[in-house]
Amino acid sequence: MLIPDPDNARFTLSIDEFLRSILDYEQRRIYASLLAPLEVLLTRIKATWPTPDGMPDIRVVKNAAAEETELRDLVNTVCLAEGLLDRCRSANTLAFDSLGASKLPKTLGSLSIAKLGIMWSCSHEIFHYLRRHELVEKHFGNDPATKHALELDADLCAVAAIYRYLRYFSPKTPAITMKKTVLEHLYWPMRLELDRTDMSFHGSQTHPHAAARLLDVIGKLAMMHDSKSADPNFTNPLSHLHLNTLIELLVKLEQVYINAVGLKAQGQSSPIKQFVVANTDLTYTSGRQGRWDEISPLIESFFALRRDVVSNEASVAFVGDNFSLPRGHGG
Repeated sequence: MLIPDPDNARFTLSIDEFLRSILDYEQRRIYASLLAPLEVLLTRIKATWPTPDGMPDIRVVKNAAAEETELRDLVNTVCLAEGLLDRCRSANTLAFDSLGASKLPKTLGSLSIAKLGIMWSCSHEIFHYLRRHELVEKHFGNDPATKHALELDADLCAVAAIYRYLRYFSPKTPAITMKKTVLEHLYWPMRLELDRTDMSFHGSQTHPHAAARLLDVIGKLAMMHDSKSADPNFTNPLSHLHLNTLIELLVKLEQVYINAVGLKAQGQSSPIKQFVVANTDLTYTSGRQGRWDEISPLIESFFALRRDVVSNEASVAFVGDNFSLPRGHGG
């Protein structure tokens, strides 16, 4: 019989409580450093996006695996799993082993890759909250296409938040340099996720394939410029130039990774390349993209409204493919 161990019980703590629970001084110092950027990140998100109900609380779930990082929407809390923090540290170690100390990105100082990985995951969950995904799902259903579309929406907003965070502190850095910096950091935790996943190219019931998500990040970075609006249709020649530059960087990072972990010696090709080839006709991404096109007007409408305005059964009335906004708020 399996005897429960109370020391391994899952429970949520504030960041301060979590740090106080770590008895080893050096480990406590490391985790404090990893979590320190979150406060400023939340401030920057609040300064850039509408937050009619404020920002969610950030808490840490002790003894939880990385996959247990989640948004607890009803209590306005983003729960970062302790395992996520450790996985991001592992991504930092992976980058160190692959690149060497001299080429390791250090934009946020020591453990910079781990910090950006945590910020990325936290931002992703925050945008599930801010963009009312739970309410959108309530009206559209929770089939894989809708789930994947909402994950896409959170990913795009999260990478935009990371990019703008870094731009805020380095406004004179050329945009393409900063975009490359974001990719140089996020590649490693996302590549680690790709390495451990065994899902098909279709993705899981809730999430797109990790390779698709990494390519989405690159696409979003490429279309962002200094104007307030992005270039989603790539009408700006600069978007194409930046996309090509980021793809070239991805190829270089992937080659470094493959050589470092010995995949080439084992005769294995890049799973990112495999996904790109298999998805040439958009077999694995057209469904969620089409659903995102359908639900994004609803997201944008809910985004700027208080939760109590839209959190009711009468908030959206569907007539065929049309919807009406809550009374008094429609256009």
